[in-house]
Amino acid sequence: ADFMGSPAMNLLSGTVEKDSNGLAVSLTRAGGDAIRLPVAPGRDALASHAGKQIVFGIRPEALTDPEGADRNARTLAESDCLIEVVEPAGSDTFAVTKLGGKEVVARLRADARISAGQTARLAFNLDKAVFFDPETQARIA
Repeated sequence: ADFMGSPAMNLLSGTVEKDSNGLAVSLTRAGGDAIRLPVAPGRDALASHAGKQIVFGIRPEALTDPEGADRNARTLAESDCLIEVVEPAGSDTFAVTKLGGKEVVARLRADARISAGQTARLAFNLDKAVFFDPETQARIA
């Protein structure tokens, strides 16, 4: 899945968690603390992976600045992330942060006010997230 699209899909190690609020995926942010992202409705297959490692996939266009987020998304979560690189690219700006120990690319609006070295709020459109088994690489949900 990572070879399709430009830039490629972000693929990160995460853990599925289940509690009274439902399913969530926990990812490690730069600095070691974790962020917990709720799982969108209809991803029931993930319940059997509670407490297990998975591969969390999200395309750069589904990870953006809050002002550029899809307001029709059913499951939208925001988190503060340390921005390492900012690359203006015409009608878009790409920002790189680290999650799950890997570089993650976010696609922002061209006029997004963001700089390398600052902490910025990013919005995750979790309706667009995909989940894979780390051993078989098969899509779970």
